[in-house]
Amino acid sequence: MRTALIRRFLFPGLVAAALLAGTGSARALFHLAVIDEIMTSYAGDNTAQFVEIRMNAGAQTITTNSVLAAFDASGNYIADVFVVPGNLANGGAGLRWIMGTASFQTASGIAADFLIPASLPVSGGMVCWGAPGIIPPAPGAWDHTLPTNYVDCVAYGSYSGPTNPLIGNATGLTPVGHSLARVSSTNDNATDFSCADPATPTNNSATSASLSATASCTPSVPISPAFGLILLTIAIGFGGALMLVLAHHRRESA
Repeated sequence: MRTALIRRFLFPGLVAAALLAGTGSARALFHLAVIDEIMTSYAGDNTAQFVEIRMNAGAQTITTNSVLAAFDASGNYIADVFVVPGNLANGGAGLRWIMGTASFQTASGIAADFLIPASLPVSGGMVCWGAPGIIPPAPGAWDHTLPTNYVDCVAYGSYSGPTNPLIGNATGLTPVGHSLARVSSTNDNATDFSCADPATPTNNSATSASLSATASCTPSVPISPAFGLILLTIAIGFGGALMLVLAHHRRESA
């Protein structure tokens, strides 16, 4: 009797688990998703911030312990912005969910699925979301400084740090006064994101807002130390030449 019960209930479960592991479907609990839209400032308010995640398949709802992390413009890990405390109610390809600040909720009039502090880099940096593993492990069990441990990242504005497989080339555009919205999925941020006017954040209940841009869409061009030195040399040279001209003019006038 006991052997029959084991065969009836335990064996099918083990087979199903093995099949999932063998086909890679075991990673389909939260990994089949991307950062779809991001805003770091709105109408001059640097605390109005949100990150929207889009599911690319069904069942991408196991988000407990996934992490939203911030990196500076040089690619250095700053800190965890937020550790997601729960799972999502609704799953399906094309569905979205939002991590947003209180100021974002006020500006948009919609509720974020998870309320976060205003800790995203404003004009330049990298934001990553996710976790390694079949389901997100405990936050202390993995290295948050390694971008490839996340599901997706977006690097923007003055970011000049190292590349990684999730970002390719950073976009020079900034999510300030408007959002950056995904337009393709090539693992190259410069190709995959453009300025959105209006921004259209959508939460997991499929409630959307429309936020008209309050700033123009202009790229931020990082200046390398070498180029900065060239500019400084030119400025010093021009200043010296100007002083010589003025001195000569004084002598002629005398």
